[in-house]
Amino acid sequence: MSLTARLGLAMAAAAAVSALLAGALTAPLLADAASDALRAPLGRQADLLSRLPLLALTGPRGEAVAERHDLEVGVVLPDGRPQGVAAVLTDAELADLEDGRRVSSTGTLDGRTVLVEARPGRGGGAVVLVADDSIADAAARGVRRRVLLALGVGLLAGLGAAWVLARRVARPLSQTAAAARRMADGERGVPLPDSSLPEVRDVTSALGSLDRALVGSEDRQRRFLLSVSHELRTPLTAVRGYAEALADGVVPPEETPEVGRTLGAEAARLERYVTDLLRLARLQVDGFSVEPRDTDLAPTLRAAVAAWGTATGEVEVVAEVEDALPLRTDPDRVRQVLDALVDNATRVCSPGDRVVVAGRRVDTGVRLEVRDSGPGLTDDDLAVAFDPGVLHERYADSGSVRRAGSHGIGLAVVRQLVAALGGTVNAAHAREGGAAFVVDLPVAGQPTAAGSAGGRTAGRGLGSVR
Repeated sequence: MSLTARLGLAMAAAAAVSALLAGALTAPLLADAASDALRAPLGRQADLLSRLPLLALTGPRGEAVAERHDLEVGVVLPDGRPQGVAAVLTDAELADLEDGRRVSSTGTLDGRTVLVEARPGRGGGAVVLVADDSIADAAARGVRRRVLLALGVGLLAGLGAAWVLARRVARPLSQTAAAARRMADGERGVPLPDSSLPEVRDVTSALGSLDRALVGSEDRQRRFLLSVSHELRTPLTAVRGYAEALADGVVPPEETPEVGRTLGAEAARLERYVTDLLRLARLQVDGFSVEPRDTDLAPTLRAAVAAWGTATGEVEVVAEVEDALPLRTDPDRVRQVLDALVDNATRVCSPGDRVVVAGRRVDTGVRLEVRDSGPGLTDDDLAVAFDPGVLHERYADSGSVRRAGSHGIGLAVVRQLVAALGGTVNAAHAREGGAAFVVDLPVAGQPTAAGSAGGRTAGRGLGSVR
């Protein structure tokens, strides 16, 4: 069943229930109103006749008065005896009249229900008027028919309005659903319907934001794949060229060792790119599992410095670490973060440059820094340092290959790892002249410290790699 039909039926059901309730509540009120409408003039006539002598209301004179005014008139004589229709009165009502009190009641006369209005007379006795209750019932039925007719017309009008409103609400939602399906099929920039309903506008606005986000995300993915493809094509071209030269025998024997070293270096580049891609994919698959425990990060930092100091050779890697850095975190994940940051720093540094791995306690936890004396980053670079492929694309075109470093997957991994650890990572300027990456790991239950000024916080969630 369509949304329009469901909304229409729901509104129609609500209108029908409202009409039934109104009718059920109105019916007894209408009966009472009809009786009151008949009783009021009957009471006024009783008041008027009570001023006349009782003799004028008995015998032929009373019958003439009753016939002239279309009334049923009876009297209670001064000695308390009822005459005519006054026989409908009960003993209690007769006592009330004798005490000078008015009587307004309902009784049974000759097998029919009548309305009774009795008033004490001036010289004793009382005047009694009765009216057939069927007259009030007939009036009530007439009014009831008119009310039911009005309720029926109102119900039909409500059904029509419900159908129109349901179509008005459902049409933009149906159009929005159709636009969402087009987006799911890969179409972008889909026009969205406009509506005067705030809730529908919120839905279309959210879908429009999603459309723009998908456009941006797919564009970043496309640029990232182009960057990675370019990075992979360069060493592949070199490997294939040297392999064909070796196969054709055009490489002199004395140049074979150099060719072998070149092939090994290009293969290492390929391996590094593939490793970065697999690392990023693995992190996204395993959901950034973290196993926190009470640990001292100082040995973790020193171990990382020792390993990289041996591996880099011409780039000096030094430690500035406090004696103890107690924290509840996952030291293995922290080591991954350090390895990625040091690897990124050594790639852009030249022989003789320096990479500093620092760790110190702060009020909110532990702050780790990886600084270098390499080419550094501009203020514009800091804003996109963690976006895969952006820095490479920015500097590869200028010929500054070393400054471009890798294609940025390592920093994307860092951002997600730090987010999984509950911290933040920022890119900033280093006092050594190059770039600085500042990681703040908070104590459990405390807010994460802000990074160095000028950097960009990158710990905003698990799905933030762009």
